Amino acid sequence: MLLNKSRVIVGLTTYYNENLMISMSGMAQLGKHVTIIIHNDNPETKITRRKIRNMGYKGKLYIINSEHNVGLRNARLNIIDFIQQHNIHADWFVFSDDDDILLNVDVPSVGKNHFALIQNMAVIRTRLIDVLRVIKDKNNFFIDNENIYLVRPHVGLAGTMVRTEYVLKMAYVLHKIHPQISDIDESINFRPPVDMMMWSTLNIVARHNNPDATPIYMDTINYIATDIDTTPTKYGMLIQPAKNAHKQIMAVIAKYDAAVRAALVTDATQAGQEENA
Repeated sequence: MLLNKSRVIVGLTTYYNENLMISMSGMAQLGKHVTIIIHNDNPETKITRRKIRNMGYKGKLYIINSEHNVGLRNARLNIIDFIQQHNIHADWFVFSDDDDILLNVDVPSVGKNHFALIQNMAVIRTRLIDVLRVIKDKNNFFIDNENIYLVRPHVGLAGTMVRTEYVLKMAYVLHKIHPQISDIDESINFRPPVDMMMWSTLNIVARHNNPDATPIYMDTINYIATDIDTTPTKYGMLIQPAKNAHKQIMAVIAKYDAAVRAALVTDATQAGQEENA
């Protein structure tokens, strides 16, 4: 497939700002067609343009310094809201975490019904030295299935290129069902699976708006995740259930999905009533 330099927005979320040294090592090499929007979710710190420039990134840049800790999902939604409020235009959009490296944002020539580009992800899981190597040279890694392993394909929202129009539609629905989402979050005893939940929502919303919408897979690595912190808890919560993790997570995702579909049905019903009025 022929690659092209489409206009791209990167939504980068951060809490531990020191991790930006990791993500910015790749961002600095993405090219002039990229706009980065950083959401700093740590109210105790402030990110400045000078700080990011000193890390090597010279392209278009916007920074959101949050006054309150809002969590990953709301931080991502704040980025999407910022795009709309400031009329920032781009064909494609991708989320990235502060301790991961986005290797490229190249988009192949795909059909108009392809709303997302699924690729592969390399995960660094055991050695700090491997992280330091990719900070210096983002291509300096080797898949050995011990220290660094391959996720093929990587199915999730972080690192996945998505048409911006579908990201905006997803955000509209998530804002609408915020109370239901909060209730589900409070009912579980582990960290909400935000990335998986948002990816599932994106797929439901995309196909609701376009029955022919589908993601497309490209067998290349475009994202490096760092996972050397293997603690079972984070921010005082279990990262995932201790028992039957996959089954429990899928049950929670099903609840989120039900709330999304109910909202879409309500919208369709209201639209029909307005047309008949």
